Amino acid sequence: MVGRGIIWSPDVTVFPPFHALVFDFDGVILDSASLKREAFAALYDDYPSADRQAIRAYLGRRGGQPREVKFRHIEGHILGRSVSDKDIAELCRRFKHSVEARILEAPEIAGARAFLERWHGRLPLYLLSATPEAELRDIVEKRQLAPRFDEVIGAPPDKVTGMRNLLARRGHAARHTVMIGDSYNDYRTASGNGTRFVGIAADLAISPFPADVITSCDLDGLERALHALAQGSAQEP
Repeated sequence: MVGRGIIWSPDVTVFPPFHALVFDFDGVILDSASLKREAFAALYDDYPSADRQAIRAYLGRRGGQPREVKFRHIEGHILGRSVSDKDIAELCRRFKHSVEARILEAPEIAGARAFLERWHGRLPLYLLSATPEAELRDIVEKRQLAPRFDEVIGAPPDKVTGMRNLLARRGHAARHTVMIGDSYNDYRTASGNGTRFVGIAADLAISPFPADVITSCDLDGLERALHALAQGSAQEP
């Protein structure tokens, strides 16, 4: 299903007028976004209920950010305490330990591998994630997804900077590049760089994106969403 009420043909075979696609990872390629939110929250299970609720609410709003940024916000703004770089590094280590095995077993988002296999070699495909780059590359290799991407980009830097660097390095025009993401931070990455955007939201009724954003519930619908986005682009002055 594609959001925003766009009419599309069910037989989408037209090559879209885009020069590159940039994918988020968790929640777009792997169904692992909620798994990571739960792992973050579990590190604070011993805290008072009000703190736990505030942490979960924050995590629900802030997908797509580096884990260091999330931990600094939780520690400083929610729990009200100062932490050292060493403290943040230890929290990140505990988080990685809690999720690394489960990430390797997480299911793929419906249609993800089929889409990548169909379009790899026909259109540049990139992976841009807030996951630390060495860790991201290891996961992508073990999931046998690496050959499907022209480049795998993790943190640092933040996604906005990562996208800007990618466009410059590869020579892609922003208006012919599409970011595919599941969080508002992904949308912000696209809008901050002037690229197009398609949102992925399992439940379109509670999409985190503005109402005019074209969305799909999974990657089975991504070609349809890109077709709709292309139609909209053709109608712009």
